[in-house]
Amino acid sequence: MSISQAAARVYAQALFDIGAVDGSTARIGDELNAVGNALGGLDPQLRAFFEMPQLRRDDKWHVVSLAFEDKVSRPVMGLLHVLVVKRRELLLDAIIAEFNDLLDTEVGRVQATVLTAYPLDAELADSLRAAIERQTQRQVVLHQRIDPSLIGGIRVSIGDLVVDGTLRRALADMRQAFTSSLA
Repeated sequence: MSISQAAARVYAQALFDIGAVDGSTARIGDELNAVGNALGGLDPQLRAFFEMPQLRRDDKWHVVSLAFEDKVSRPVMGLLHVLVVKRRELLLDAIIAEFNDLLDTEVGRVQATVLTAYPLDAELADSLRAAIERQTQRQVVLHQRIDPSLIGGIRVSIGDLVVDGTLRRALADMRQAFTSSLA
C-alpha cells in the first residue's frame, strides 16, 4: 500500500467514525460523492485549480468554501479544509473510494465490475448479480463495462478477486501453453 493510499484510508476512517457517532455515514458518503462528481465534472483547467499546490491556501479555500459551504455538512467541509490546508487535495478521490468501501462493508454490500465484449441483457445481468450474491452472501452492486477487445466471455472483479473467463484470456493461455511446449 502506498503512503498516499494509507493517508486516504486514515482520512476516510476518521470521517466515517464522525458519521458513525450520529448515524450520518450514508449522508456523508452521498455528499463526498457529490463533491467528487462536481470536481470531476469540471473543465480540466478548473480541476487543476483545486489540485495545484502553487496557489495560496487562503485563495483556494475561499473558492472551495463558495462552491460547497451551504451544500455539504460540516464534516465534509472540515475534510475539504484539512485537505486544502495540508495541501493534500490530490487525495480526495482516494478518500472517497476508501469511504465508499467502509460504507459498503457497514451495509453488507460489495461492488462487482463485469467486463464483457458486448452489453449484457437485463436477465443475464440479474442472474449474474444473484449468483455473486449467493457466493458472497452480500448485496451486489453490478457495474458493467464494455471492452470489444475481449472478443467474448466475461471478466468479473470483486475487490482483489478477478475471475477471467474471456476468450482473449483463453487464447493467451493457449498461446503460452503452445510456446512453452515447443521449448
